[in-house]
Amino acid sequence: MSELQEQRERLHLKLQSPLSTAAPPPPSPPPPAHANLASPLSLRSASPKLEDCPYTAYFSKDTRTHVVEELLETEKSYVDSLQTLINKYLKPLKEAENSVKLDADIVDEIFFQVPEILAHHLEFLEALEDRLKNWNMKQKIIIGDILLETFSKQSVIESYTAFIKNWKSARETIKSTCQSEPAFARFLETMAREHKGKLALDSLFIMPVQRIPRYELLIQTLLKHTEESHPDFSTLLEAQKAVHALAVHINCMERDSLELEQIERLIEGLGHLVAADRTFLRHDLVTMAVSAQSLGRKERALFLFSDLLVITSIKRKSGTARKMATTSPESVTSSFEANKYKLLTKIPLENIEVVKIKDKSLRRMLWEIENLTKDISTLSQMSNLVSTLHCSHLQLESSIRDMLSALNKQLADRQASDSQLSYLELILHTRNGSENVSIAFSKPEERASWEGTFNEAKQRLSVSAEKKSTPEFVIPLQIRKTRAGLQFTCAAPSACQKDVWVCNSDGYIGQVCRLSLYPKPTVSQCIPVHSARILCITAVPAISKNREEDQGNRGSTSVSISVEDIDQGGNIHLDSSSSSEGEDEKEKDKERTDSDAKQLPMGVRQISQDNDKESTMWLGTEDGCILIYKCIESCRTRENCVEIKHGSAVYSIVYFHDKVFVSLANGNVCVYSRDQNNAWNTSEPTSILSIGSAVAPVTRMCPVLDKLWCSSHSSIHIVEPSSLKIVHKFSVSGDTNRAVTCFVVAGLGVWLSLHNSANMRLIHAASYETLAEVNIAPAVTKMLDSCDDIIRQHKAACLRVTSLLAHKELLWIGTSAGVLLTMPLPTITQSTTRLNSVPVASGAPHGHTGHVRFLTMVEKAPKEGDGRPKDDKSSNEILVISGGDGYEDFRSTNIAEVAGREDSTNHLLLWRM
Repeated sequence: MSELQEQRERLHLKLQSPLSTAAPPPPSPPPPAHANLASPLSLRSASPKLEDCPYTAYFSKDTRTHVVEELLETEKSYVDSLQTLINKYLKPLKEAENSVKLDADIVDEIFFQVPEILAHHLEFLEALEDRLKNWNMKQKIIIGDILLETFSKQSVIESYTAFIKNWKSARETIKSTCQSEPAFARFLETMAREHKGKLALDSLFIMPVQRIPRYELLIQTLLKHTEESHPDFSTLLEAQKAVHALAVHINCMERDSLELEQIERLIEGLGHLVAADRTFLRHDLVTMAVSAQSLGRKERALFLFSDLLVITSIKRKSGTARKMATTSPESVTSSFEANKYKLLTKIPLENIEVVKIKDKSLRRMLWEIENLTKDISTLSQMSNLVSTLHCSHLQLESSIRDMLSALNKQLADRQASDSQLSYLELILHTRNGSENVSIAFSKPEERASWEGTFNEAKQRLSVSAEKKSTPEFVIPLQIRKTRAGLQFTCAAPSACQKDVWVCNSDGYIGQVCRLSLYPKPTVSQCIPVHSARILCITAVPAISKNREEDQGNRGSTSVSISVEDIDQGGNIHLDSSSSSEGEDEKEKDKERTDSDAKQLPMGVRQISQDNDKESTMWLGTEDGCILIYKCIESCRTRENCVEIKHGSAVYSIVYFHDKVFVSLANGNVCVYSRDQNNAWNTSEPTSILSIGSAVAPVTRMCPVLDKLWCSSHSSIHIVEPSSLKIVHKFSVSGDTNRAVTCFVVAGLGVWLSLHNSANMRLIHAASYETLAEVNIAPAVTKMLDSCDDIIRQHKAACLRVTSLLAHKELLWIGTSAGVLLTMPLPTITQSTTRLNSVPVASGAPHGHTGHVRFLTMVEKAPKEGDGRPKDDKSSNEILVISGGDGYEDFRSTNIAEVAGREDSTNHLLLWRM
């Protein structure tokens, strides 16, 4: 008898004795973690009288402790298994000196997402161990928050989802590689013998699939022994929901994969059917022409999947009757096994078209059949109702019966007279050209049903393809440095969208590089403009002729794109133009400036904006200056510049609601407005908003839903632009030391990243709720696989998001590793709450050797003279531009000859959307 059972028996006898007045015995220590979980529960159920005992709560707490300890011990075992996969299999297989010569891509395919899952569970295990150090049965210690935080994290969900999708394919890869590489098979046998549990790779590999349901069972048991008044109860319920959702998702994926495996085994010659996001839709038995010249037809089977059509021949098994087609996935095996199938062809749905019915008589026939079917149904209902009448109804019943008979005969005649109703013509586009295929279904209804399912699948594929569309890389532009230390800081397109202003510095001087888009993207100017680093830049358009129209469209204004980290002190430079070119420009610019200046009052510098040609660029510097240039004029001479001096560094500039908002390092936000003559009064700001402080300045600003969001460290202050009042404030992170470094809005979603973080957060623009958290590390690590180990480890160790850009359905992400990522944007509505899944980020093949310093976008119109209306922007070309240190093609595994010489040269990379 166990010690716990003896303790219970003694306590039970004392409680049954009426003479017993002794104090209860002291609590015994909790059972060991390796004890059987069922034992305490079975003992309690075996002693029903114990339910009324005042010590029942104690035993419940004891069982609760036991469950938590079992969670800890099983988690240690799980982490140990994952580490075995990494240390005993993955790493040795990737070592160059290993006798097993496998391609690195094959190894990565087999162990896809295993390192990421291990990283998540190392954090989870550490949190569990820290919590259990202070575990005391007399205290109400909570554990649900750790479970909830781990299994509601988007990066954890994505890692498990990606692993499950790849799991079947990885098993097939292991199997085929063992057959083709005997050394690999011997390696697996050796590792299985050396492993302390004698587990083969397959046994270790299935553990992530089995682990999630195990968590759900443990949480359910923990809930059973946690009182509702316990502070851990509510968080455990939320954790159970999160784990259950993940388990259901995995089960659905498993079911789909199992179904595809069954179909693959049934069809001779069909392989590699299991694929991510592929599902089975329906199976139909049809007849098809033997050849285009022959009139003969043969039985065929159609297997329709979400992205694929498989056509097979049919051979009936002896003693079996032909079974009807089914669209029910649950009965796949039973409906297929009646026949033998052999693959004839498989073709993607995107390469198939359905020939529409053009003949009017055929369409009329379809309409008549549909109406006859409805009338027959109505008459059948009437016949049933007539039979319930109490009065004499023989004549009425006879009339309905005759009418019903006549309509049935008409329907049969219509269906028999035109067999084309059951025919479907497809056009298959293959490498050898297009081919027309005529398919005959057994009934017109089956034909219509199949066509409807096919069209729905094609539509879903089309929507998915739009979201996954990849940009087209245009060109890398090399910007050579004239001195060491030059780095890009920020960039913005001019209001006229004809050029892009790129700022750079080396800490001693600020320069502007103008990228002209016409006739093709080229660097036209590179000019020093200030003796300090330029931190931010934005375009300010000229006042519209109809100011009301301009203010009506003021929500879609340009946003300042700033340097990634204000406190890093990195600066930038580009090539300077020759001084001889500057003298001519200087004289011309001076004449224009002097002419304008004569009309200005003494002591007040204003920039008139009477037409579109007088839009301006506002640049903010580290020494507290704002430099204002007209877009059409050269910034080579100081006479063309209006300078506003502040006592603190300018971190961000935003043009919004026909105002210019400027955030300073002292925590203030200055607001500049136009005067009654539509000129910018630069002598003093209209208003000064005290939002942050010198310790927590406003480093980023972004217009969101007709409000201005200002970030001060990890807090967001929301300003109403008309009244200039702070209408709301909330925090995006519990870590007040991490400031918001990147900020971008996409519809009702606001994406942001924190200082030195590889995570992005999605905030609802209306409810301010955190909808998702995305970790970019897995996608970046995958892109860096071909890099040198030391370089890869260095980039991964200090990985962070450095820039963000949103355009239509795509989010662009710049990283400190030089990798550019793109991610389809999820749809956010007013009622959207926390997302169950977020699209996975994927790496662009072209990127930078060093940091991605900025991302910006410009709309390039077609060439003039093409007959297109001036205000028609439907055919405008969208260019996305990234600026960063060096240029790297991640598709190449070879070290370029120029590595070490060109890897620090600044580059602008252009993509066409």
